[in-house]
Amino acid sequence: MDVIASRAFEVDGQPGFTIRIGRPTLAPEGDCWFCQYEIDGPLTKRRGRFGGEDAMQALVNALYCLAVDVEVSAENAEGKLSWLGERNDFGLPLPPKK
Repeated sequence: MDVIASRAFEVDGQPGFTIRIGRPTLAPEGDCWFCQYEIDGPLTKRRGRFGGEDAMQALVNALYCLAVDVEVSAENAEGKLSWLGERNDFGLPLPPKK
C-alpha cells in the first residue's frame, strides 16, 4: 500500500493506535478504483479496501469505512481511544445518514 495519509491516536494517553490510507488505484480491469486502509492498534488490527467509480469516490468511501472501523474498535469500545485529547471526536468523516 502506498500510504498517502496517516493519523496516530492515543490509547490510555499513550501512542499506539495508527490508521493509514493508501493511494487510490485503478482495478486491473480498468472499470473501477480501489483505496486500501489499515488500522494498527494493540487490540484492533484491520486491513480493508473500498471501491468507487473514480479515485475520489474510492478515497471518500474508504475514509467512511475507516471512520466506522475506528468507532467500533475494541480500544474505543473500552473508552481508551483518543485523538488530540478527545474521546468522542476522531476528526474523521462519517457516512451521511439517510
